[in-house]
Amino acid sequence: MAIKVLYCGDTQVDMMTHAKGIDTWTFAYYSDDAEYLIETAKEAGDIEIRHIPNEKVIAECPSTVEELSQYDVMILSDCGYNNMVMQPGNVQPYRIPMGPNRPKAIYEYVQQGGGLIMVGGWLSFSGLQGKAMYSGTLIDELLPVKCMPRGADDRIEVTDGYMFKIEDPEHPVVKGIDWTRKYHLLGYNKAELREDAHLIASYDGDPQIAVRQVGKGRTLAYMTDITPHWSGDIQQHPDYKKLLCNLIRWTAGKI
Repeated sequence: MAIKVLYCGDTQVDMMTHAKGIDTWTFAYYSDDAEYLIETAKEAGDIEIRHIPNEKVIAECPSTVEELSQYDVMILSDCGYNNMVMQPGNVQPYRIPMGPNRPKAIYEYVQQGGGLIMVGGWLSFSGLQGKAMYSGTLIDELLPVKCMPRGADDRIEVTDGYMFKIEDPEHPVVKGIDWTRKYHLLGYNKAELREDAHLIASYDGDPQIAVRQVGKGRTLAYMTDITPHWSGDIQQHPDYKKLLCNLIRWTAGKI
């Protein structure tokens, strides 16, 4: 039976304004970086992904434990907390109450056996200028790492590139992968490892891959991104797709 995954995030609309003297024009284009993980899952054969782009998360993301329980794993990637906590009733005409408490449902979903992965990015963990806003939330409480305080910018840019230091080469997430092959990661979210979490990989003393048992469920923090620019050229690593699938399989309790 396929592992069912709910994948939220990794899309954006880019707005650009050009000025040539007194003449200006603006255009927008849509960017979807989710396709890489979706295609990887299709090739794997044992992972089935439902992707919800950022602009549809508020309206379409499951908001109850019952709805979430249809999935083995939930992935949040570059999808800020506002998208998690808000409901469609936050626009006029206002609906009161606005809707279910989605972060609470995610918390209970994991406690009851669900899996949660947070992937790094400018709108993950604390994020750009603290705008991801997961710090101090129920979702933060589930993670293997503690997000930096509200308002803190947790992004670490490593322009000359870095590689994971594998702390536990026998862990199923990283076992069997050729870590001697050179690659360049370009950044990550800085966070503190929780006392009851297990560190799989690090860089410069900071967690890079960490896992945790929470109630009957599992959580995983992948502190760099799975898409450009932070992913650098690791996408060309022959075992990269295996790593991505292992992140999901472990969190689902399949390895």
